[in-house]
Amino acid sequence: MMKKQKRMKQITAILLIVILLAIIGSTIFFAVIGSQLFWMSLFLMFFFPIFLWAMSFLYKWSKNKNEH
Repeated sequence: MMKKQKRMKQITAILLIVILLAIIGSTIFFAVIGSQLFWMSLFLMFFFPIFLWAMSFLYKWSKNKNEH
């Protein structure tokens, strides 16, 4: 069971890294072509990592709360 859980965490981490790289790439692309989507992409580039941090914080907090 632990091996499967570790593998799932690795897959999730790789997927999130790919998503973050895609967001950074799209931001650069939209900046170069001068698209209005640049601002949305720039916002997402800052919001998404903060959102991921908040979700992991809430998960760890709820996990610790349930153990006690």
